[in-house]
Amino acid sequence: MVTKDCKAVFMLYYLRLPKDIKDYFIILMDATVATGAAAMMAIRVLLDHDVPEENIMLCSLLMAESGVHTIAYAFPKVKIVTSEVDPEVNDRFYIMPGIGNFGDRYFGTEAF
Repeated sequence: MVTKDCKAVFMLYYLRLPKDIKDYFIILMDATVATGAAAMMAIRVLLDHDVPEENIMLCSLLMAESGVHTIAYAFPKVKIVTSEVDPEVNDRFYIMPGIGNFGDRYFGTEAF
């Protein structure tokens, strides 16, 4: 699991993968991708565990255009599937116009 701390720095929070992960086709899911930083870290972890880039698919409900370009440039063989691409990211790293904080909306909570 990749998460960000209070300074918006992404870090690997938890990792548990099957020993034969390199033999699988991986569907990496992230509800929203703004800058692509968290997804890129997760992809890098999979590559470090010998998963071939062409065996990774990133699925997201909503992505910012910059996030799509960043991931596609860094990992051209990773397949990207999303339902919508929005044009920009604001100064709080929210996708604009976007859907707000997906976790807050899904769980009915507010970010602190």
